[in-house]
Amino acid sequence: MDVVFSKSLLFKQAILTLALAIVLSVISSVIQLVNAIQYQKTQINQNFEELLAIVDKPLSEAMFRLDIDYAQQQIDSLLLNASIAHVEVRDDAGVLFVEATAATSNHFAVSHSLVNYFLSDLPDYQRRLRLETPVFDAGTVTLLPEKRFLLNKIFKEHLSILTYNLFKDVLLASLICLLFYLLVTRPLRRLTESLSTVDVNGNFPLPSSFYRHHHSDELGDLHTTFSLLWKKLNTALSDLERSDNHTKAMIEHAADGMLLLDQNDRVILVNSAAEIMLKIEGVGLQSNVLDALYTESSWAQFTDALNGLKLDEPLTVEATYKAKDIELSVEIRMVKYQIQSNIETLLLIRDVSERKQTQAHIHHLAYYDSVTTLPNRQYFVDQVGNALRNQKTKTSGCYSAVIFMDLDRFKTINDSLGHDVGDQLLACVATQLSLLMDDNVIIARMGGDEFAFLFINIAENAVQAEKLSTQFANQLMTACQQVKKVARHEVHITASLGGTIFDGKERSVEAILKQADTALYRAKESGRNTFALYMDDMQAVSDARLEMEKALHHATENTLFQLYYQPQTNANNELIGAEALIRWNDPKRGFISPAEFIPVAEEIGLIVEIGHWVLNEALSQVATWLREGKWRRSWRMSINVSPIQFQQASFLPMLTAQLAKHKVPASCIDLEITENMLLNDLATSLEKMNDIKGMGIHLSIDDFGTGYSSLKYLKSLPIDRLKIDQSFVRDLLTDKSDEAIVHAVIAMAKALNISVIAEGVETFLHYERLREIGCYYYQGYYFGHPLPSDDFTVAFVDSVLSPKLS
Repeated sequence: MDVVFSKSLLFKQAILTLALAIVLSVISSVIQLVNAIQYQKTQINQNFEELLAIVDKPLSEAMFRLDIDYAQQQIDSLLLNASIAHVEVRDDAGVLFVEATAATSNHFAVSHSLVNYFLSDLPDYQRRLRLETPVFDAGTVTLLPEKRFLLNKIFKEHLSILTYNLFKDVLLASLICLLFYLLVTRPLRRLTESLSTVDVNGNFPLPSSFYRHHHSDELGDLHTTFSLLWKKLNTALSDLERSDNHTKAMIEHAADGMLLLDQNDRVILVNSAAEIMLKIEGVGLQSNVLDALYTESSWAQFTDALNGLKLDEPLTVEATYKAKDIELSVEIRMVKYQIQSNIETLLLIRDVSERKQTQAHIHHLAYYDSVTTLPNRQYFVDQVGNALRNQKTKTSGCYSAVIFMDLDRFKTINDSLGHDVGDQLLACVATQLSLLMDDNVIIARMGGDEFAFLFINIAENAVQAEKLSTQFANQLMTACQQVKKVARHEVHITASLGGTIFDGKERSVEAILKQADTALYRAKESGRNTFALYMDDMQAVSDARLEMEKALHHATENTLFQLYYQPQTNANNELIGAEALIRWNDPKRGFISPAEFIPVAEEIGLIVEIGHWVLNEALSQVATWLREGKWRRSWRMSINVSPIQFQQASFLPMLTAQLAKHKVPASCIDLEITENMLLNDLATSLEKMNDIKGMGIHLSIDDFGTGYSSLKYLKSLPIDRLKIDQSFVRDLLTDKSDEAIVHAVIAMAKALNISVIAEGVETFLHYERLREIGCYYYQGYYFGHPLPSDDFTVAFVDSVLSPKLS
């Protein structure tokens, strides 16, 4: 079969056409033969029925007369028909009457198997013999057909038809082959021959008859397609050549150096950038051994990467090249690929010396302080982390220490002499401290005027570690106490220090730093210019503070606060207003004093959110009481404002929005601010206070006498009332100094036309004495305890029409 299909197209077409014609002819003839056999079966059935009808009456009469000879004569006549093989006649009881069998012949061309296949369903023919007159059931006659004769006859009749059809189909196939040769094969041969002689312009020299006969058919299209294909091929070859030149130009003018290695890692291609970078000409590079380009330290790493490089998996490595005894930091992008059967490796080499320098500069900026050139907080934290990890891996005890140091009064120096002098002072201190450093000590500036020191592996027991830490802290304090000459100034400073020791059992770096910070604050609380070493009881205080912060965040997020209201009265015990006081009932710790949690809220930045809630809640309550007729417009609701909240740029817009939201008259509100708030920025505070007064809101100075107010500034403030702090009122009856202060405040307020209210009035004697010296407005337990809103209205508002002193 392979031989046949390797021949020419004409030969293959002729063989296939003839084979197909013969197969189709045979199939057609077989179908015709089968149909003919079916038709002949019908004819045979009809003929046998006619024969039975002919002998029906004679055989019936012979059996009626018991005339065996006549009956035998009749069935012998039937055997004259070659299509009958056997005849038998039986009486009504089934007894054989007469029979006859045709002489057998072996001249049939068909076999028994063919007969059984084609005529297996041909039956034996039987008929009942019956006389009508007289009525007599004679028996049955049975005819057995000669199937081989019948099938042989059918085959003979159709053989000529089969032969004719086969001859006709073969002839038709031959004509088709000839036509195919004339129309397809010969033109194709000419077209093929012309392709071998095509010129560079794509012209095919073909006979004119080809163009005439095949101008519009598929062969003409094929010729046109070949012409276009040839032109495209020429164009592609031209583009390929241009692309090759373009690629060479790109490689040659690329900014990065390029080295191409064969599968033996020999250099086979070098571009100009690589020659310039390595200061070696291309011929020299190609003749050079590859390891001659690398420093000894980077060659091993590079060869490991090169040997482990997989196909089509790019890899970037860094290495150091030698360029005429100059070490050059490079980044190499390598990729291995296969082109046909060759494996090549491309090295893209980029000079990263400048980038390395930039990274080093960035690293210095990230880990070193620009003012003192000391390591910064991030560097220090990393080093503490390394020390902690190293100590955890050691089996024997070994202690390290961390010490924090703050410069005392640095803010005063910075504000008075200027930030430039402050920076120079920090640099001077850093220089002096650096002289005390040893190999196992790391110094860092943590920020502001805070420095930190890490002592690594200073002792094998805690007692010795504490002793050495204290000695070093004393050295630091002595160094700081030395006069510093900075920008023509002689500056005297001291330092407060706090430290902690650790042996690797601590949970984290943060815990160690927190301990040192806690000790530092203890040193400051102890009067500054001293050193405090961390103790466990300090941790309890620190943990309590942390728990307070967490609980305060939780309370703020879930609004676990509540406002209580304490009445404010005049000398006639008439209600003139109330003060809104925040209360916090913690589920675990119970009621927590505002004096305890408000400072914490200010430090962790929650005071603005809490103050906003207090203002909103108090205004909402006043609005409710006004609607219910339980609040007079002449009464004031006193609301405390934190200095931090007051200084917010959004405070005034928020206050305006709250008044509009709750529709509360501004005259019903009295904002209480502290004296200390005026120290931060008096001009801005004064402007904001005037805006608040312009809205119709009252202003009071809370806890007057405990801050640092200047009488010069006090007279210019747009305030309506001074509130005498309860610390003076409490000892009014027993402490002459407190009484004198109260006298002075009341006299000053009268001179400035400002009303006065005393807080912390707890007894009748306090009330009576205050009234005697000219204070007519009061707030305190004597008049009423702070109560929730509903209890407040029951206790004070509902009985306001019948005031009565106890």
